Amino acid sequence: MDGWVKIHRQMSENDLWTCEPFSRGQAWVDMILLANHKPNFFYKRGVKVNVERGQLAWSELALSERWKWSRNKVRKFLKDLEKEHQIEQQKTNVTQVVTIKNYDKFQEKDTKQNTKRTSKGHQKDTNKNEKNEEENNISDFDKALKEFKKMRVKIHAPLTERAEKLIIDKLQKLAGDNEKKKIEILEQSIMNCWKGVFQLNTDNNKPQKDSVWIPPKLKVL
Repeated sequence: MDGWVKIHRQMSENDLWTCEPFSRGQAWVDMILLANHKPNFFYKRGVKVNVERGQLAWSELALSERWKWSRNKVRKFLKDLEKEHQIEQQKTNVTQVVTIKNYDKFQEKDTKQNTKRTSKGHQKDTNKNEKNEEENNISDFDKALKEFKKMRVKIHAPLTERAEKLIIDKLQKLAGDNEKKKIEILEQSIMNCWKGVFQLNTDNNKPQKDSVWIPPKLKVL
């Protein structure tokens, strides 16, 4: 069949779209909606993950929760798509990247037509939606790191690429693979405007506010 049916990417977050277990056809359309429309990247457990146009970095667990399927059903569905040469899968130790083959066949012409036909004001709204979509794809750790970098700029100590790598390495030493703890460490530095990252303050070693050192009483002989 020829022609287009335009579906906005925001449909993927509509309650009607996600309120019930997905059909196989709905899951396929959902993957197209979730795929990046342009290259991007994010950090997961301190590892940089590049996601190209037409790719989505969603694990089987994340997709199973979104589609309300079992992980085995998700795995079988992805394998079926792979056998039909609809997708390719690349698995790493931190995530899974799925490439939708012929992504431009589903999106490229529609994008060109939209660009030609939209007004200047509508184009601004589209750009805003695209920016919001990019932010939604960023992991919580990457968001925290982004805020840390903003704070460093505000205190006139912007991070170089080398310094950013050192910060990420330090976080790995302090928190290992505990992403939540890494975020808490970054937030601690952000709140205190610290240039570096340090072990989390605990109730036992956290300095008391307005504490004053009082010398011990001398023993009278």
